[in-house]
Parts: sequence; C-alpha cells; structure tokens
Amino acid sequence: MISLKLQLLLVAFSLVVLFVFVNRTRRYKLELKYALVWIFFSAAGVVVAVFPQIFFLIARIMGIAVPVNAVFLLAVSSIFLILYSLTVSLSNHSRKLRTLTQEAGLMNHRIEELERRLERAEQSRGGHADAADR
Repeated sequence: MISLKLQLLLVAFSLVVLFVFVNRTRRYKLELKYALVWIFFSAAGVVVAVFPQIFFLIARIMGIAVPVNAVFLLAVSSIFLILYSLTVSLSNHSRKLRTLTQEAGLMNHRIEELERRLERAEQSRGGHADAADR
C-alpha cells in the first residue's frame, strides 16, 4: 500500500492539473478537444490516488506481478496516446497551413496582376486624354 502522505500528494497534484486544464478550457485558451485527454487522466489520477487498490486489480487482470509495473505500462501507454493525438493534430495543422500559404500566394499574384492591368488601363486612358487635349 502507499502511504497517506503520498496519497494526499497525488490527490493534490491531480486536482491542480484538473483545475488548470478546466480553467484554461473555460477561458478559451485551450481547445476542449486537447484538454479532454488531460482532464480524463487527471480525474483518473484522483480516483487512483483515493483508491490505490485499483492498480492491484489492474495488475492482476493484466497478469503483471508487481502493480508498479502496471502503473508504468499505463503511464507509457497514456503518453503514447497523447503523443499520437498531438501528432495527428500537428499534421492536420501543417497541411492546412500549407494550403493557406499557397492560397495567399495565389491571391497576391492575382492582386499584382489586377494592379498591373489597372495601371495599363489608366495609362492608356491618360494617353488618349492627352491626345484629345491637343
């Protein structure tokens, strides 16, 4: 079993993480889809800190002799899950940024072309007006 001091420390840490992510999401500084994973893991941390016997059960179900190994396995698995979701998000944002950059370049090219046409039209109109004035 874990000591009461460690249990209280884990509960406090998990509650602080939970509060930070809920607060950042509530103030629109963090999108809900990114915060949900962290909120879930911090809530799970509170539950596991309050009821540490859960890891003995999880270790037994997984066939792991030492519960600490189950903790490490679940922690590493959770980190990989978060890493995967962030990689997918980064890839999507990279693709969208590339598309937006290309569209901005095409629009700039189109604006420059229209400005050149306008300049030529003004010059040709100005040239006719000069000839008519003579």
